[in-house]
Amino acid sequence: MTRAGASIFYFGFWVVICGVSLLCFPGFSLGVAGITLNDYLPVRIFGMVLLYLAVYYFVAGRSPGFRPLYLATVFTRSSALLFVIIAVLLGVAEPIVIGFVLVDGLGALWTALALRADGKARPIP
Repeated sequence: MTRAGASIFYFGFWVVICGVSLLCFPGFSLGVAGITLNDYLPVRIFGMVLLYLAVYYFVAGRSPGFRPLYLATVFTRSSALLFVIIAVLLGVAEPIVIGFVLVDGLGALWTALALRADGKARPIP
């Protein structure tokens, strides 16, 4: 497994934690974020989708040929952090939500640095 692949693979565990919490404990999970809903079905479905996404992270992380996906996740995970910060500044999200996506931002940074290290470790043809 490459360094970048490892960052993707291990990030999959965070996605599993988020998926299980939303699927099995939606009221608690949303309550921590200050969100209240009357119907948790969409949240549970999103939790299920996160579990499926985690499988993709596990598979891609163990496959060096998925390097373009690793790079794409750097942009998407870091943009999630930016999006939530903007939402908090606009008053549509509680500041605690930043803590959840901070993990995404740190994971994106880890993958970016790992991609750089993997690139330096490659022999030049």
